[in-house]
Amino acid sequence: MFGPSHRIIKIFSLVLVAVLFYFLARMEFLIWNWSLFKNKPAQDLLWSFIVGLRFDVVATLTLAAPLILLSLIPWPQSWNRLWRHFTWISFSLLQAPLLILNLVDTEFINFVGRRFTYDSLFLMNELSGKMWNFVSSYWLLFVVNTLLVVLFVVVVRKVALSESPVVWTAEKKSGKFKLWGAHIFLSFVALVVSVIGIRGGLQAKPINFVNANVFTAPLLNNLVLNSTFTFIKSYGAEGLSKAKYFNDKGEMLSLLNGSLRGSLLDGKRAKKPQNIVVIILESFGEEYMGPVHGGKSYTPFLDSLKSKSLSFENAYANGRRSIEGVGAIMGGIPALMNEPFISSHFTANYFLGLGTLLAPHKFSSSFFHGGHNGTMYFDSFMQSAGVEKYYGAREYGNAADDDGVWGIWDEPFLQWMLTQVDDMPQPFMTSVFTLSSHQPFKVPPQYTDRFQEGPLPILKAVEYTDYALQKFFEEAAQKSWFKNTLFVITADHTSMHYRPEYQNEQGNYRIPLLLYHPSFKLPAVDTQMVVQQIDILPTVLDFLGIADKDQNYLGSSVFVPGDKVAVNFIDGRYILFGKDYSVLWSPGHGEPQMFAMTDRAHEKDLSASPADAVRRDQLVQRLKATIQYFNEGMWDNKLYYPSK
Repeated sequence: MFGPSHRIIKIFSLVLVAVLFYFLARMEFLIWNWSLFKNKPAQDLLWSFIVGLRFDVVATLTLAAPLILLSLIPWPQSWNRLWRHFTWISFSLLQAPLLILNLVDTEFINFVGRRFTYDSLFLMNELSGKMWNFVSSYWLLFVVNTLLVVLFVVVVRKVALSESPVVWTAEKKSGKFKLWGAHIFLSFVALVVSVIGIRGGLQAKPINFVNANVFTAPLLNNLVLNSTFTFIKSYGAEGLSKAKYFNDKGEMLSLLNGSLRGSLLDGKRAKKPQNIVVIILESFGEEYMGPVHGGKSYTPFLDSLKSKSLSFENAYANGRRSIEGVGAIMGGIPALMNEPFISSHFTANYFLGLGTLLAPHKFSSSFFHGGHNGTMYFDSFMQSAGVEKYYGAREYGNAADDDGVWGIWDEPFLQWMLTQVDDMPQPFMTSVFTLSSHQPFKVPPQYTDRFQEGPLPILKAVEYTDYALQKFFEEAAQKSWFKNTLFVITADHTSMHYRPEYQNEQGNYRIPLLLYHPSFKLPAVDTQMVVQQIDILPTVLDFLGIADKDQNYLGSSVFVPGDKVAVNFIDGRYILFGKDYSVLWSPGHGEPQMFAMTDRAHEKDLSASPADAVRRDQLVQRLKATIQYFNEGMWDNKLYYPSK
């Protein structure tokens, strides 16, 4: 073969090697998370690998593009040895870091429920000082991944440095023309194949996240994707759009949950000053509560508390990450963009946090999180949200109760929290964010025999946190402030699924939401009504009888009845949950789809059904109103409008 042409062939041979290792990374992803995949049909798993090949080709060719272009240049024969070594080193440097990202995502997917994207880089700050703990917790995965990366570099070196019989010139002039003609043709073919491969095919637009949504189960769609693709596609991706669906602001506001009026608490509120305690449970999906098919319950205390509480059956998280959940609960801001509000450049925008709204009414306020101070920027965000005091692992001050990864175990931290609350002036608003039900799902050594994993590793940590809550409430019940306190119990986001009915878009966001008061009888409300995390802030204000001049129309008190919806956003796609239907829409990638809420598998698209046309139009308009309101609120720094 002609020398310059051989270089092109060698680069594409290396691309095939990279694609093979992406296959191995996907296989590892499947095997490591087999407990989540074991109930999936075999044909779906096979199809995931087949469709995933398309995304692997896009990823590997994109990274190899600089070398492909360099291989088209007919470098002199004397440079050949240097070129081979340069190819080995540069190809390894281009591909290996992103291959490592795919291998890390084997477990990281369980943290956030999605592949790693550019906006997830802020999480790297959370690894500071914790790397060894992660390695020790997942040592087997670390060893396997290290071997895979070493093997990849070795194979790339062998292919890149291998020598094959090549010719660099021809004796006859006609032969030279043939060699160079063939090289030019091969170069053209290489460019065409590269462009088509990087685009993911010959379709009108290059493939994107939406093209991976070939299954109703998000977990299978994550198996289709690879982390290189999601990282590259999210880097420099278009931020919030400035699409305008409504010129009339009044019409837009009328379509939002916040436009509803008439609280069931009017004329029935407590006469005495009331305290507020907001409990945010780490990674507590709704599916973890209650016994499964008459079997064991991993939340016996919460189950008992639920029977005494106002509990909503259609409660949704506003994001998939802790940093998004805390922003929604304490700031009333949903996660309707790629980057979390707390870590985005919009965080300097004007917003009214729970502490800010309660301060004029003489409430003391605090936020407790047993994590190491600075985690997820929570301490800084609480200042912006008007919360007076932040209590973290530093304030707790006893390293003996540190779990060795994230911070203080839930049981001792919750007990310590009560000693601090005792000293707070009343009325007070305090919130606590637990942490023990987080990867790697440890429990204190004295409880390893008491709390067992069950179908998922997280369940032993869930049961431990439930026990810690029981001890917390037993102690709190002895306090003088207890009987005049509203407890709001919810979660930051969901986690891994083990119940088949939750292995879908709904299950990815379904969380518990309980309102418990020891002495005040809460009014009867429709517990089937759609509620969400951003409703907690207006609910607290409504319970306390506090009316604010400026209102965020995205949220609504749970005591205000009406036809409400919850809107979520992930990887360019919006999901609206109503009481009867859900709507999925990726702007710029087709028309909205509508499915019955009972159709959790999204098997029948009702968007073209004449019988459902009116309802579809209503929900699509409400989705568009939510998008425009949020996006304009971020860009124009105007998330609030006068209350009517």
